[in-house]
Amino acid sequence: MKIWKLSTFDLFSLDMVIKGAWVYNELPDAPVLQASLDAVLQPYPQLLGRYDEKQKAMLWTGREVPIKLVELDRRGHRVSEDMYTLVPEFNTNKFKSGKSRALEAYRIKLDDGVAVILQGAHALMDGATFYRIANDWGRITSGMPVEAMTVDQSLIPDTDAITKEQTLSRVQELGWCRIELKSLFKMMFNLVSMKLTKDTYVIELSQDEISRMCEESGAGTNAVLCQYAASRLLEKFPAKKRFTLLEVTDLRGRACDVPEGFCGNFSQPTVIGEFGRDVTAAEIQKVASAILGDKEALSENVQLSVSSSRYGLPYFMFDASDMNSRDPKLFYVNNQLKFRACEFDFGTGKPLRAQQAMLPDMIKFWQAEPDGPVQIIYGGYASKIMRRK
Repeated sequence: MKIWKLSTFDLFSLDMVIKGAWVYNELPDAPVLQASLDAVLQPYPQLLGRYDEKQKAMLWTGREVPIKLVELDRRGHRVSEDMYTLVPEFNTNKFKSGKSRALEAYRIKLDDGVAVILQGAHALMDGATFYRIANDWGRITSGMPVEAMTVDQSLIPDTDAITKEQTLSRVQELGWCRIELKSLFKMMFNLVSMKLTKDTYVIELSQDEISRMCEESGAGTNAVLCQYAASRLLEKFPAKKRFTLLEVTDLRGRACDVPEGFCGNFSQPTVIGEFGRDVTAAEIQKVASAILGDKEALSENVQLSVSSSRYGLPYFMFDASDMNSRDPKLFYVNNQLKFRACEFDFGTGKPLRAQQAMLPDMIKFWQAEPDGPVQIIYGGYASKIMRRK
């Protein structure tokens, strides 16, 4: 029996689902897609195994049957609909009990097109891994070469690399936030409320408009979108003078010598900084570049995070109880544009539309259509705030 132990990053996402849907005019037949799915998953046997709760690990023998591509006839439905409502939901409880595997794949026939849906356990893959697998699936189907990711959990820092005393001393020295019982209850309440709030508020910016904003500000796309998204939210809080910007950061190549091609979870929110309401995109970019370019500091934050979790220390880099609150001081951004999901090609052309993963982030950046507008998606309380008159 082979084993793949879940890391602290993985266990944090154990109850979460990651998914994607791509809608096309046409796609290769199911047997062709099945063969390329088998090929793309071959280097990742942990996805074919079963989760063992006692060991907090994926177990497999090497003799597992492939993940079956399920073909469904959904004629009577159109490409404009929510694709996730047309397939069974991924059941995290069944996954955690070892009754189902980490990944499910579907090919569905529609009145005016066809779609593929991939969904699975977030505990085994963050966005970088999930969308890499989906893109490589399309590339293999198209007859293009792919390079397998690195499957090596030992690359994640050892939780015992520093002692409990060393961890506590350092997080206090750095001014990490102590999570009191009241803050914990607030955090859990906000998390539940976030999951129950299904509505989103979407602002679309054309490619031409983003180019103009970048040229005028002298900043890149991410900084421009962060500044714009924050400023629109701040319009609803005229008295709020300052806010703290957080960004979901793919730490591959940035921390702990974990390579760009690492397979698994290695992303977490990074505090970019505290800004005034009149901050410019150029100012955000300058600060973000310094923060995200400091490999030593990012590596230390990762080590302290995993060690704090290991020792049960009630400290974190920021006050997580303020995330997704009614009167937020933290503005939390997940920029998913870099995955370029709207360009995945299975040999029949780019998709008509790529549907975003529906993860409960406060603010997401997404592009659904090739050459189409960028969507700024506000979720949870932020969506309610944006609807205020």
